[in-house]
Amino acid sequence: MAVKELSQIERQLAILRRIPTEPQKVTVNDLIEYLETSHNLGNLSKRSIQRDMAMLERVFGVHVKTMGRENYYYFPQGSHISLKKMGPDLALGFLLMEKYTHSLLPEASLDALAPYFKEAKLALKNEKYKYADWEKRVAIYPKVYPLEPAKFNANHLLDIYKALLLNKQFKMNYTKKGGETKDYIVSAQGVVQQEQVSYLIATYEGQKAEGLIQFAIHRINNIEILDSSPKRVAGFDIREYLEQGGLDISLYDDQCIELIFNRSTAQHLNETPLAKDQTLTELIDGRVRVTATINITQSIKWWLLGFGDQVEVIRPKAFRDDMKKTVQGMMQLYSHKSL
Repeated sequence: MAVKELSQIERQLAILRRIPTEPQKVTVNDLIEYLETSHNLGNLSKRSIQRDMAMLERVFGVHVKTMGRENYYYFPQGSHISLKKMGPDLALGFLLMEKYTHSLLPEASLDALAPYFKEAKLALKNEKYKYADWEKRVAIYPKVYPLEPAKFNANHLLDIYKALLLNKQFKMNYTKKGGETKDYIVSAQGVVQQEQVSYLIATYEGQKAEGLIQFAIHRINNIEILDSSPKRVAGFDIREYLEQGGLDISLYDDQCIELIFNRSTAQHLNETPLAKDQTLTELIDGRVRVTATINITQSIKWWLLGFGDQVEVIRPKAFRDDMKKTVQGMMQLYSHKSL
């Protein structure tokens, strides 16, 4: 086989791809062997590779450690080499990811992404883009009042991710709402974050009723990963589970809802509909009738109660009666003198 010849820049790029991250290291002799076997390069002198390494140290931050007469080359932990400069749009995306998905991503993924987050921060400090104060100008803000996140042991979430990735069951001690603690042998199916609380979606050994159970991760006291394989729920898809109201309580079988909103309140539903089949009809009194097909859940009830006297539930009748009962209870509560 004919021996290849590469330009200096091609050779240096090949070397750059071979430099490991500490604690692993390579010597010049290791690099020569790599170039000869993987790139079929010949006639390589140790001196030429040493010159290449001097340039790579200077330009790309390759570290060198001398032990005896030998130099060992490596990249430090957390370093990231990119030959394409990160632009401000991509940088902003990475930093929003760091800010808003931190509690969802496994620790190993966050560690792997850390160099990109670091590069993104440096990119946004560039005077050309003037994005250094981006945190003061970009935010995701919930419609509901933002409660403080439930505090949990990050290692528990990491163990759940490990069990999912390794396809293993685990034993956990869990505190129920009433304060009682109990041990469970769990088959994890997925993890969901809802507002400020993260939930484990799972089944467990000895479960009496069929279906998936939601465990609040902040109530988990300890986890022990087992050697046994989990019992997977056939066809489980976390997106379908959520779309079907898995984390919410469906109140009625009837999914055809009819509401009457004040005109000003109904305006936002024209821009952000309840459902794809939503209809808006203006009434003689100036209010707006809204119809849609949705899963009427506890969250929908709380959402509608937030509008106060700006909305009236027409149907389903059972939902209207439930709202009426709730409002009457509120009237009775507020009719008493405060303590």
